[in-house]
Amino acid sequence: MTDEVYVWGGLGRLLCDYLDEQALDAPELRAELQAYEASQRLPITAWWALLEELARVQPRPALGLCIGRQVKVHHLGVLGYLGASCETLGEALLRFQRFQPLLHNLTPNLVDQRGETLRLSWDPSYGQSTLLSNEVLVSGLLSLLRNLTGRATLIPALVEFPEAAPGMTDVYEELLGCPVRFEARTLFIHLPLATMAWPINSRDPHLQAVLEQQAEALLQVLPQPDAFLSELQQVMLRSLQEGQPSIKQVADTMGVPQRTLYRRLESRGVTYKVLLSQMRFQLARRYLADRRLSLPEIALMLGYSEQSAFNRAFKSWSGQTPLHYRRRLLVA
Repeated sequence: MTDEVYVWGGLGRLLCDYLDEQALDAPELRAELQAYEASQRLPITAWWALLEELARVQPRPALGLCIGRQVKVHHLGVLGYLGASCETLGEALLRFQRFQPLLHNLTPNLVDQRGETLRLSWDPSYGQSTLLSNEVLVSGLLSLLRNLTGRATLIPALVEFPEAAPGMTDVYEELLGCPVRFEARTLFIHLPLATMAWPINSRDPHLQAVLEQQAEALLQVLPQPDAFLSELQQVMLRSLQEGQPSIKQVADTMGVPQRTLYRRLESRGVTYKVLLSQMRFQLARRYLADRRLSLPEIALMLGYSEQSAFNRAFKSWSGQTPLHYRRRLLVA
């Protein structure tokens, strides 16, 4: 995962507001958030790391759902105000789907009708997020829709998370007010179809037209995906599954000289070693959340011949051992 994948910088303000609401000092975390205050976009790896740091400051079950409850229109910038100017909830959701890259560009948002429900999902073939981040997304979206309609009774029919079930899953159903499933194919939010006709209190057709033009302009200047890096990451991922992915092996698979691969990475200000570490760290956190996988199995899946090498690498990335990280997940 590289810095080309991002989230809207205003989400840093959301975390600050949550710290304030909970009366948490967290000086180190606040300093990190302040460093990103003027950023329009946060690298998604930085967003994940900030959430993990907040979880260390306040370890509690379903923390992301609690953070998402603080979401207000201004936290989403132009996208939030555009939604607030729409006529109905269904219209706002269509705008959210169209302009989602203004919020994040990890995976496209998909919408389809299933009987009496509208199902929102995120294409898993583009990459997976973390449970904490998915919790913020689900809870934040629901909070925003309730604020727009003034109806606290907006309750999803079902929410499905792709991650393995953490401890105390009943907390999720209590906070979301609906059935919750885990180990789904991807993230799904099922909303009652009837709610799509609910009017938005702050609807304003003239303002909507202005904001839609602004959103279109912002969409055009967003960074475009780097085809070379995307191909490289796919090859690296396949190589990981076969063992230690050396740069020579990856270059041969891509059909380019090793020296050319070095030059292309250098021109992008990144190294092969850093890319490999970022990918391993992202995968490691996902694998550790799956209680069916043992630590030796995870080490092999990440291309390490010995678990001790994986232990050292994970501690250098996160400041804690894989076993400690997993135990904290299970307690939460």
